[in-house]
Amino acid sequence: MKIIIHRGTHQIGGCITEIESNGYKVFIDFGEQLPGNESADTDLPAIEGLTSGDVSKSALFITHYHGDHIGKISETVKDLPIYAGKTALEIYKCLETRLSYIPDENEAVKHKKIIERIKTINGFEALQQIKIGEITVTPLFTDHSAFDAYMFIVEAEGKRILHTGDFRGHGFRKKGLIPMLKKYAKDIDYIISEGSNILRPNATIQTEQELQKEFEKKFKNNKYNFVFVSSTNIDRIFALYHASKRAGRCFVCDDYQTDILKTVSKNHKKRSVFYNINYEQKIPHAGRFFELKRHGGQPFSFVGNLKPYLDNHGFCMIIRSNPAFRVLLDEYTKNADTKIYYSMWKGYIDNKSPAFNDNTAKFFEPYEIEFMHTSGHADIETLKNVFNTVNPKCGIIPIHTEAPEKFNELFLPHKIIPIKDGNPLEV
Repeated sequence: MKIIIHRGTHQIGGCITEIESNGYKVFIDFGEQLPGNESADTDLPAIEGLTSGDVSKSALFITHYHGDHIGKISETVKDLPIYAGKTALEIYKCLETRLSYIPDENEAVKHKKIIERIKTINGFEALQQIKIGEITVTPLFTDHSAFDAYMFIVEAEGKRILHTGDFRGHGFRKKGLIPMLKKYAKDIDYIISEGSNILRPNATIQTEQELQKEFEKKFKNNKYNFVFVSSTNIDRIFALYHASKRAGRCFVCDDYQTDILKTVSKNHKKRSVFYNINYEQKIPHAGRFFELKRHGGQPFSFVGNLKPYLDNHGFCMIIRSNPAFRVLLDEYTKNADTKIYYSMWKGYIDNKSPAFNDNTAKFFEPYEIEFMHTSGHADIETLKNVFNTVNPKCGIIPIHTEAPEKFNELFLPHKIIPIKDGNPLEV
């Protein structure tokens, strides 16, 4: 059995893992490079069984739908089987369909190619065992800022490997992490683990529940609330809905965001009332849901009876850095009872960050914003808890981190096995 990290031993995002056994190959994730790492794409050679050659004994498994984990699927050999979570697949399809209409022609072409590839992806559910020749892959549902995210147990030749993907221990499903690992991640030989927050050893990460309560207080104190948040940060958006309901405010988002929320509600509201929204508006104003639509590319606006209703009761509105939202922002920011919250990673609007997005930064230039966010990745204590719970017999392989050497400082007495991109590890 052989493990190769083709990319990701010394960087966050864009990771590619290969696990091979007797000619059969399982690949985990194939995503876009994060800003600042794009040059590594030109250094990546063709990968047999993924981007070139015979794929009859290969398969690609996607941990979640963030672009740095799935964004390069259109570059795989077209007959390669790809697997992703069923709900994640629906969300990603909705996202890519929207992106395929962006004005940049080259970007639009890229996203249309991804849409065509999405049509061939196989959806799976948690604990569904999938066999690729002699290799068995079992997905374990985990908590991340992307919804329907998974760890994978990969088994072959009597060996068991746990690939964590991206995960955390402070989301709404945090209580299930350790019990799940105790039940299903037994007799693990190797852990391939993310370490996105490894350079923040003293960071105290706020839980999603704590953040929701803060938003509830803000919504009670401010009548008109605009929240800038990723359209696919599903748990955050449902938390904002519940916070607005408890604060006595209406909840507003556009038709694209509504489609994503309805997808999640359809698939998961029976599992948890957290994902159950009354989209028909047949409830009092507290928590009442409103869907904004625009016609012919016009800006969003509150028209007719909707405007006086929302002006009276107040609202939480989900926004993106789309000029269509500017009319509403310009109007309501004249009111002292209006707040704009930035609920994403600060790096996108920090001009010193390699991930700085000039368009997003310029969108917010005219406005005063308040930062309210928490990480989608595990902190140091959660990583320790996971490693101690699973207690791999042979060692831990760092991935999705800029500082793999820190694993040796933080996680002893576990054996740490740092490897370089492209170097095979026989196990």
